[in-house]
Amino acid sequence: MKRRDEDAQKAAAGSMASTTLRNILDTWADKRQRENPGTWEKKRKYVYKTIYGKSGKLLLHAVDQKWADWYEQERYEDGVEEPTVRQELSTVLSAWRLARNATPPLTNLPVPEIDLPPASDPREHFISRAEADQLIAAAKKDYLRLFIRLCLATGGRHTAILQLTWSRVDLEKGTIDLRNKPDRDATFERDERGRRKRAARQKPRAHVRVEGLILDELRAARERAASQFVIEHSGNGLGSVHRGFKAAVIRASLDPDKVTPHVLRHSAITWLVQDGVELYKVAGFAGHSSIRMIEQVYGHHDPAFQGPISKSLAQS
Repeated sequence: MKRRDEDAQKAAAGSMASTTLRNILDTWADKRQRENPGTWEKKRKYVYKTIYGKSGKLLLHAVDQKWADWYEQERYEDGVEEPTVRQELSTVLSAWRLARNATPPLTNLPVPEIDLPPASDPREHFISRAEADQLIAAAKKDYLRLFIRLCLATGGRHTAILQLTWSRVDLEKGTIDLRNKPDRDATFERDERGRRKRAARQKPRAHVRVEGLILDELRAARERAASQFVIEHSGNGLGSVHRGFKAAVIRASLDPDKVTPHVLRHSAITWLVQDGVELYKVAGFAGHSSIRMIEQVYGHHDPAFQGPISKSLAQS
């Protein structure tokens, strides 16, 4: 029995020694596809294919800083920027950690220490309130105007606004629940083993209060609604407003390369910080459980951000 266990351990060790970058990337890809198929199709699939094509056959023991330097230079010659290379190398490390924790593990090699290129700076662009008024005026369709106003009034992500149904809008209390909760009675998809598939991860969303003009517009929209969706066109919900939104941006004399639907959320949060609203309240409004991200991306817009510094220098 002891001899048999030793033979099994040697066989496992031999198998691990032949593990390639492709092997651990396949495990990573399978997990990501199951957890978030939308993000996989839009982004992660291409990251996987790039690494696979460059170094898929490479044995894990050859993945080190020397390889990372080579890979980085290769990608720069392909014309990509540092943040993209950082994401790809980070994917290798993530796949490696996943492979070590697999059952059975694909490798027992420690995750290599690799110097990653710098990350991209947080997106800074936002529009002013005056520019927001221009954009709303330039939106020719009712659904597009309502979409823009809702994004600015709730700070919601554009996907959350498009998925919003009337069942989550309380016109009496003036509240909107942007959280897209699964239907308990729904039939869940199952994998090949009959197990219920894990729901795709969702970025933070909030339960917000609205008042004033946007509430009046919601009441008017509810009266003419022909579907369950708040944002609808010809009786149907919409998967995207990018074409109409871009046309409105151009008519408003704004830059379509900078002003995207996501910028509306960024602008709403920026305005709150500029107005001096406490950051923990802004974080709650944006659906975040902590203020760390708000501080990192928006903190410099706070009027008190450099107050102690400016007062100190004023005395010199």
